[in-house]
Amino acid sequence: MIGVLMFAMIVLLLLGMPIGFVLLTIGSLGIALMQGIDTLQGILATTAYRSVNSFTFSAIPLFVLMAHFISKSKIADELFDSVIKWIGHLPGGAGVATVIASAGFGTLSGSSIAATGAMSQIAVPQMVKANYSDTFSSGLVATATGVLAAMIPPSIPLILYGIQTETSIAKLLIAGVIPGLLIAFLLCLYIVLTSFKNETKTVKVSWKERWISLKNIWPVVILVAIIMTVIYMGIGTTTEAAAFGAFGALVIGVLMRRLSFKTIYESLLITTKQTAMIFTIVIGAHVFAYFVALTRVGNDIINAIEASGLPAAAILFLLVIMYLIMGMFMDLIGTMLLTLPLVFPLIIGLGYDPIWFGIVLVLLLEIGLITPPVGINLFIVSENSGIPSNKVMVGSVPFLGVLLVALLLIILFPQIVLFLPSLM
Repeated sequence: MIGVLMFAMIVLLLLGMPIGFVLLTIGSLGIALMQGIDTLQGILATTAYRSVNSFTFSAIPLFVLMAHFISKSKIADELFDSVIKWIGHLPGGAGVATVIASAGFGTLSGSSIAATGAMSQIAVPQMVKANYSDTFSSGLVATATGVLAAMIPPSIPLILYGIQTETSIAKLLIAGVIPGLLIAFLLCLYIVLTSFKNETKTVKVSWKERWISLKNIWPVVILVAIIMTVIYMGIGTTTEAAAFGAFGALVIGVLMRRLSFKTIYESLLITTKQTAMIFTIVIGAHVFAYFVALTRVGNDIINAIEASGLPAAAILFLLVIMYLIMGMFMDLIGTMLLTLPLVFPLIIGLGYDPIWFGIVLVLLLEIGLITPPVGINLFIVSENSGIPSNKVMVGSVPFLGVLLVALLLIILFPQIVLFLPSLM
C-alpha cells in the first residue's frame, strides 16, 4: 500500500498538483486506509488549526510583507544602482555588484522566490549592458539571489526549520550570516577571475555621484540594523523583529512617498496569497507526517541505518545525495517538511548539531531550486528577464559548482556556522 501511495504522489507531482495538496491528499488516503474515515475526520478537524497555530509562524507573513513594501518602494533598484556606482569600475564590477545587491536585498526579503524575481528584473539588464552574456547574467542571478536570501537573515526556510525541529530560531538566523558571506565571497571571487578573460565594460562615475548615491541606501541600513539588533541582542523574538521590519518598511515607504494606498493594498494581497500557499504546505506536511508515523517507515529506516554500521560521515553523504536529487523535483518547503520527521531524529542520533544541519539543509534545498528539471528559480529568472530558460540553466552550471564548494567547506568546518550562535 505504501508503495502504491508513493507512486501516486510522484504522479501527482509530475501532473503539476501543488505540493501542499499532494501531501494532504496522499496523507489523508493513507490514514483512511490504515485507521478508517473516523480517524481521518478527527485529524483533519484539528490539524489545520494546530499545525499553524504558533506565534512564531507570524514571522513569515510579516517578513514577506516587509519584502513587498521594499519592492514597491523601489529600494532594491536604488541599492543596486548605488553598489554599481561604487564598484562598477573594478574588474567584474557589474557581476560583483549583483552579488552584493542580492545579499543586501536578501537581508530584507527572507524569500528566495521574491528576491530572485526582483533582482532578475533589476540586475540582468544592467549586466547585459556591461557586456556580460545573457547566459552568464541570468545564471548568476538565478544562483546568487535565492541562496543569499535564504542564508542571510531573515530567512523563511530557517524559520520553518526551527519551528518543525524546535530549534532556536534566533540562533538559526544568526548562524546563516557567515555562510551567506562566504557564499557571496566565493561568487565574487569567481566573477572577478572570469572577468579577466571576458571583455566587460566598467562603469566610471565621479566621487560626488558615489557619495550622493549613498543617500538612497539608508532604508536598507536602518531595516537591517533594526532586525539584527532585535534578534542578536535578545531584545525581542524573531516574530517581533519581523513586526519591526514590516512596520519600518511601511513607514519608510510612506515617508519617501513611494507607497500609496494602492501599493499597500497590493502588498497585503500578495502577502496573503503567499502566506496561504506556505501554510497549506505546512498543513499538508503535518497530515502526511502523521501517515508516515502510522506506517513506522521512519523508525524502520532509522533502525536499518543504525544497524548498517555505516559511519556518521557516510550517512551524511547519503543524505546530501538524497536532498540534491529531491531538489530536482520538489520545492524547498515541501521537501523540508516532508523529510524532517524522518531525517532530524537520525541526525541528532548521529551527534550532529541541529543548528549546523539546518544551514546545511537549507543550502542543499536552495541548490535544488536551481537544478533542472523543476528548478523554480531558473524559470522565475527566465520569466522576469525574457531570457530563454535553457540559457538560464546553462549559465547557472558554473555557479552551482561554487555553491557545492561552499557546501563542502561548511560540512568540513562546522564552526563557520556555529561561531556566531556560540556568542549569543
